[in-house]
Amino acid sequence: MLLWAPVAFTVIGVALGVGLIAVADADPTNGSAAYGYLGLVAWGVLLVLSPVLLGSFIAGLVMVTRARR
Repeated sequence: MLLWAPVAFTVIGVALGVGLIAVADADPTNGSAAYGYLGLVAWGVLLVLSPVLLGSFIAGLVMVTRARR
């Protein structure tokens, strides 16, 4: 859980951010700029949570390494 959850959250967050920015860029006339801002918020959340995600990933790696010995 500690090993793959941070990877999954990061991949989902990056994909969500790119997808929202792509939606905002596809139709600039229909007021879809809010999707671009939501994409930037998603990336901001990843930036703020990156130490926590990295810490839990490293803890998961340590646990897996110790369990295999």
